Amino acid sequence: MKKFKASRAKVEFEYEFEDGEVVVVKYLEPTTNQIDKSVDIEDTKERLSYTKEVLKECLVCDEDVKEKLLQEQMQDSNIYEFKALLDEELANAKKRK
Repeated sequence: MKKFKASRAKVEFEYEFEDGEVVVVKYLEPTTNQIDKSVDIEDTKERLSYTKEVLKECLVCDEDVKEKLLQEQMQDSNIYEFKALLDEELANAKKRK
């Protein structure tokens, strides 16, 4: 008989900061509650803010590294595209299983 349990898919990746520092970070699949809440948000500004909040919650690394990564993505890149890339990588990893 197959056994099931609650588990979140995750992907591990290297992130290189603009200063050359490289760190290993894990990205966890968003939970059902996180996804459901995002669907319920009608205001675009509020939905974008929540997207950043979910990204922060799904990144697993030291808090100072997480803050630095998020700041760099918001100031020097597109944090929404970054999250989309992580979601795509997560989906690819799930397919390979």
